[in-house]
Amino acid sequence: MAIKMAVLDFTYNMSIKFSMPVVKHCYTLRCIPLECENQHIEDIKVMVFPENELTYSNDGFGNILVTDRIVTMHNEFTVDVTGTVTTGEHITPEDDLNPVYKYPTHFTKCGAELEKMFDRIQVGISDDAVDTALKFTRAIRANIVYKSGSTSVITTAEEALLNGAGVCQDYSHILLALLRKAGIPSRYVVGMMVGEGETHAWVEVYHNGSWYGVDPTNNRLADENYIIISRGRDFADCGINRGLLTGGGMQTQTVGLKVTKR
Repeated sequence: MAIKMAVLDFTYNMSIKFSMPVVKHCYTLRCIPLECENQHIEDIKVMVFPENELTYSNDGFGNILVTDRIVTMHNEFTVDVTGTVTTGEHITPEDDLNPVYKYPTHFTKCGAELEKMFDRIQVGISDDAVDTALKFTRAIRANIVYKSGSTSVITTAEEALLNGAGVCQDYSHILLALLRKAGIPSRYVVGMMVGEGETHAWVEVYHNGSWYGVDPTNNRLADENYIIISRGRDFADCGINRGLLTGGGMQTQTVGLKVTKR
């Protein structure tokens, strides 16, 4: 059966305004979609202000890094990424499994509430990993509601479950915690999808030599409407912007995203 493919155009904008001037600003961006199975980059343009010579490399998970050091004084930092990506169903063959995806992290460690939740879910030995991920997803959606601003970037899976509300990061961390508790390798994904006005997070689960995308927030498999930017053990491995700077005072960040299908 032919794989359903789509051509997606995207625009990503991030602006950080500082209340005081900034100098010696070192940053690392993960803002460029990956070239991988059923996802091909047709065109990409990255613009950063203040302008400087960008350096491109890869981290230990294969994500594309954009780095620079701005020494001139500035009050605003902006990133604009535009491109076109051809995408299909998110199934990525990989024979050499990285063992780090088998183990819990700070964000995905099971506490008492996650242990209770896991025990309540009947997972059969014969269940395949994708079916198990969807079963866990239904349980997650029965226990927490989506609510913007209810958690932060440092909220763990256990804390989000106790809170009873969260965002895509939290849904994904909880799913990772349950999957790894069940002995199923899984990894965190940051990307974009049609219809979302900001970046999105979901999970990939390892089954029979391939990774399958599962979106616990929307209770669906990732398909041609999704664009992968980065992968890792959890949110900490996939942050779009990381930086160190001198000065700056208060920071105000705005983000804009648009993904359209041709």
